[in-house]
Amino acid sequence: MQTKNGSSLSYEDFEPFCNWRRNDESETLVVHLPAFRKDQLKIQVYNSTNTVKISGERLVDATKRSRFHKEIAIPKDCKSKEIHAKFADGLLHVVIPKKGPPAPQQELVSTTTQIQQPEASKQSAPRNISQDQVTKLPTLPKPAGSATEKIGLLNNGTLPGSNAPDYNNDTQMCDSGSESLLKTATNVAAMVALLACLGAYIMYSYRSLYIED
Repeated sequence: MQTKNGSSLSYEDFEPFCNWRRNDESETLVVHLPAFRKDQLKIQVYNSTNTVKISGERLVDATKRSRFHKEIAIPKDCKSKEIHAKFADGLLHVVIPKKGPPAPQQELVSTTTQIQQPEASKQSAPRNISQDQVTKLPTLPKPAGSATEKIGLLNNGTLPGSNAPDYNNDTQMCDSGSESLLKTATNVAAMVALLACLGAYIMYSYRSLYIED
């Protein structure tokens, strides 16, 4: 018993009659509500618990209201994101589409092509070559001086006596600046990803259905 504007107001809870209609494409829950209007009904889908909650409330007289509350589980083989509702002639239809059969996997047909190898031609036996038939290569004269004595390059590619520039300090400064920018970019990306995931989870966990005429 509740009081509103100084008058007592009572609620009458009831269980509506329901039945299921099933086919290959969907499962439909039909709720019989002859005394209700569409604007007096509410349907909510909870993806986190895989359930659909149906409720309604109407005024019977000045001191009494009639209401109901029903909760059903979404079957595993159905699409929770495509659930829709329709209300007509005192009947509420909650349609839960089924998932289609998995697409058949295409069998991979491997074709083996037999390649006939030509018969190996008869090869003659190797001949023995005598030492008289071997031609000796002429001996090249030695260069007047070795290449290292003439070029005289150091390991870092500079000529002897030249002053090599010192790149160590510049390299360390560039490395430290790159690490600082990388850390800043990583922190910003992590915060953006966290906020996006939080918003997507809130939208995915709860939604209300629009009831069609």
